[in-house]
Amino acid sequence: MDLVNAEQTSDTLAASSALVTLTQIRQARATLAGVIHATPLQYSETFSRMGSCALYIKPENLQKTGSFKVRGAYNKIANLPKDVRSRGVIAFSAGNHGAGTAYAAMKLGIPATVVMPDNPVASKRNAIEGYGAKVVLGGPSSITMHHKALEIQAEEGYAMVHPFEDPWTIAGQGTIGIEILEDLPEVDAVVVPVSGGGLISGVAAALKESKPTVEVIGVNTEGAMAMYESLRAGRPTEVDKVDTIADGLMAKKPGDLTFAHTQRYVDDLVLVSEEQIARAVAVAAERAKLVLEPSGAAALAAVIYGQAPLAGKKVVVLASGGNADMQLFAEIVRRYL
Repeated sequence: MDLVNAEQTSDTLAASSALVTLTQIRQARATLAGVIHATPLQYSETFSRMGSCALYIKPENLQKTGSFKVRGAYNKIANLPKDVRSRGVIAFSAGNHGAGTAYAAMKLGIPATVVMPDNPVASKRNAIEGYGAKVVLGGPSSITMHHKALEIQAEEGYAMVHPFEDPWTIAGQGTIGIEILEDLPEVDAVVVPVSGGGLISGVAAALKESKPTVEVIGVNTEGAMAMYESLRAGRPTEVDKVDTIADGLMAKKPGDLTFAHTQRYVDDLVLVSEEQIARAVAVAAERAKLVLEPSGAAALAAVIYGQAPLAGKKVVVLASGGNADMQLFAEIVRRYL
C-alpha cells in the first residue's frame, strides 16, 4: 500500500502539524525511568530462518502489566496537572490499556475507572481490578466504550487517558523506538501491530526522526482493518465490522493524530490472516518459549509467513502483549502444535 501519496483531509493536515517530536519521546523516557522495564531484544535463529532475515523480538509481553500500554498510560497520567490528576482518571480498553492505566494510577495514588467491552477477557478484567481500578462495561466495540467513558468523564470530572489519540500516550509508546536503536543501531526494519495507531505512531516517530533509513511496517489483521481502510480512503475511517481473535487490535477507527503519524512515518501496512496469527502464537510458545496474546503475535506472523518480506535484513518484531486468554491460548496450542 502506498502510504505517501494518500490524500489528506483538512483534519489530518491539522493533526500532522502537531506530530509528536523526538524531544517529547525523550522526555517520556525520563518520566518512565524506574517505572517500566527496558525489555531486551531477543534474537531468534528459528524465526530468522523462517523469515529469511535476522529477526529479533522486542518482548513487550514481558513488560510490567504484560504489554507496552503502561508506557503511554503512565506518561499521560504523570504529566497531568496535580489538581486534575487527583480527581481520578478514566480509560476505555479491551484490557491492556486498562491495565496500564490502572497500574499507573495505583503507582501515583489516584483512583481509576476503566470501561471494558461487555464480555471482557476474564484475566484482563481481573488484572485491572487487581490494580485497584473500577471496571464498567461499555458495549461491544471501541466506539461504544469511548462513548460510555465520555459519559462518566462528564459526570465525575475524571481526566481521560485515551489509548491512542493523545500526544502523551504516543510519546510514551515511542520510548520503545529509542530502546530498539540503542540495542540494535544497525536495525533495517521494525514491524509493529496496529490497532488505533498509538503504538506505531510513537515507535515510527522515534525511529524515523533518529534514523530515517529504518523501514517501519505496520500490521493489521484481516478481521480488524481500520487503519488499512483509512489509508486507502485517505482519511480516518470507521469500519463496519471487527471480528478477530486479536482483542487488542479491535479499534474500529484510528484517530486524526495517529492517522497523520502513520501517513508521515510508516513505509507500509500489511495484513495477516486470523490463522497466521494463531499459528504465530503457537510457534512462539514452542520455539521462543514466549506466551503471546494474538495481538502480540501479529507482527511476528507478518514476517515469518511472508506478508512483510524482509529477506536479508536485520528486523525487529514487536511482541506487543502477553495477556492471553489462557483457554484460547490452550486451544491454539493444541490445534497448531
